[in-house]
Amino acid sequence: MTVWQHDLYYWQLVHHYVKEKGFRLLYQKNKEVWLEDEHSKPKRIIRIKRVDYDWGNQLKKDLLETVKRADLLRRQLKQKKIEGDTIYVMMYPPVDSWEELMRPFYLGKKQQTMMKMTLIPSGLTEREHVINGVLAKDQIPSFPIYEDVDMAEVIIGRLKREVRQYTKKKEEEERSYFLYGKPIATYVLLALIAVMFYIVEQNGGSTHVLTLIEFGAKYNPAIINGEWWRFFSSMFLHIGFIHLFMNSLALLFLGGAVERMYGTSRFVLIYFVAGVIGSIASFAFNAQVAAGASGAIFGCFGALLYFGISHPKLFFRTMGTNVLVILAINLVFGFMMPMIDNGAHIGGLVGGFLAAAVVQLPKQKARMRQLLFLVGTVILAVSLYGLGFVNEDKQMSSLLSLQLAQEYMQEGRLYEAYPLIYEVLEEEESAEAYFLLGYADYALEDFREAKNSFMRAVELQPSFHQAHYNLALSHYRLGDREEAIAAVEQAIALEPNEESYQTFLTELKSNSN
Repeated sequence: MTVWQHDLYYWQLVHHYVKEKGFRLLYQKNKEVWLEDEHSKPKRIIRIKRVDYDWGNQLKKDLLETVKRADLLRRQLKQKKIEGDTIYVMMYPPVDSWEELMRPFYLGKKQQTMMKMTLIPSGLTEREHVINGVLAKDQIPSFPIYEDVDMAEVIIGRLKREVRQYTKKKEEEERSYFLYGKPIATYVLLALIAVMFYIVEQNGGSTHVLTLIEFGAKYNPAIINGEWWRFFSSMFLHIGFIHLFMNSLALLFLGGAVERMYGTSRFVLIYFVAGVIGSIASFAFNAQVAAGASGAIFGCFGALLYFGISHPKLFFRTMGTNVLVILAINLVFGFMMPMIDNGAHIGGLVGGFLAAAVVQLPKQKARMRQLLFLVGTVILAVSLYGLGFVNEDKQMSSLLSLQLAQEYMQEGRLYEAYPLIYEVLEEEESAEAYFLLGYADYALEDFREAKNSFMRAVELQPSFHQAHYNLALSHYRLGDREEAIAAVEQAIALEPNEESYQTFLTELKSNSN
C-alpha cells in the first residue's frame, strides 16, 4: 500500500474514534492525536500516530516518551489510574528486533499509568496485522480503500474538517454551560449588602448586637413572636468588615459562576431559597443572633454540586475538584470554630442543591423529579421551622441574654436589661449575671442590693477581679470603708496591673487617715 493510503487510513481512524465513538480530542498536531474515552473506568486514552520508524530503538524511545506524557496527563486529569494505547499507522514494522516492545509499559510507584502498543503496518484491513492492541477487542475498523490519490486527498480534507468541526462543536457546547447568563443579580446583591452595611455602621455599628437586631438580624425570640421576615433580612446584614469582605468575595466568585451557569432568574431563586433555608436552620440549631449571606453562598456550592451530578465528567474536568476541596475546608473550619453558624451553612448548602434541582439547568428538560425536589424543599423548610419552636435550648442562650443586657446598660436602658438578667438567674447561678445585676443596681444607686449581687458573684467565681472591685465601690458607698479596702486589695491581688484599682485603694487609705 502507498504512503497516501496510510495517511488516509490514519484520518479514517481518527474520524472513527472522534466522530463515531465520541472520544474527546485532547491534542492534535501534524499526524499525532491524543484521545480520551470519558466513559471508561479506569480512564482510557488513545494515542494515534502516523509515522514510519526503520529501527526498533526509535520505536522504543517514542514509547518511553509516550508513557511519561501519559503520566503527566493522568495528573492533569486528576486520575488515580490511567490506561492507554499507542496506535502506530506504519508502512512497515522496524527492520530489526522490536518484539520486546509488545509488553505493556508502566510508570509510577503503584503503576498508575500503563501504555500498550498497537502496530498497524501494511495491509490495513487484515486483522492478522494488528499487533498486541486494544483494537482487537473493539474490532479493527474497516474502511474503503481508494486507488485514486486525488480522491483520497479530497476525503482526507473532509475527514479533517469533520473532526475539527465536531471537536469545536463539543467545546462550544461545554463552554455554553458556563456562559448562559451574566452576573447581573450578583452585582445587585453585592451593592445592596454594601449599602446595608454602611447604614448599619452609621446607626450604631455592625458589631453592636442590639443594632443588628433592630435592622433585622436573625433573633430567635423575635421570630417566635412572629417576625418571620428576619429569615430574609438577615441575609443582607454582616457583623464587622471582615465578615462583609469575606462573604462579598465569595459571592462575587461563587454567585457569579452560578448565575452564569443557571441564568439570572434561576440564580435569584436558588440564592434566596438557600438563604432562607439556611436562616431557618440557624433558627433551629443556633441560639445566637446571626446575620450574613453565608447560607445563600453555601447554596451556590449546592447549585454547583447539582451541576456536578448532572454532568459529572465535565464537572470534574473543569471545576469539580476545586469546588469540593474549598467546600470541605469551609465545613471543617466551621466545625472547628464554635462561633461559626454551621446550621446556616449546611442548611444553605442543602437548600441550594434542592433549589437547583427544582429549577434545573437551562438546557435540561422538565421532569417529574422537579416536583419531588420541590416537595422535599418545602418539607425541609417546614420541618426546620417547627424544630426551632420545639428545640427550647436554642430559643435563647444565657450568653446572648447577658450580652444583650450589657448593651442595654451601656445605652442607659437599665430597666430593659433586668428581665434578661433574671431569665438567666432563673436557669442557673451565674457569676456574670450577678455582676451585671449588681452593676445595674449600682447605677440606680441601690448600693445595698448591688453589694449583695457583687458578693454572690465573687462567691461563685473568686477570681472575678472586676466583681471584687465593684464590691469595694459598693462598700464605700455604704460607708463600710474597711470592707471596701479588703475588697479592692483582693481585686489588686488578682489583677495587680490595673491602675484604677491602685488609685482607689490609695484614696481609701488617705481618707481613712
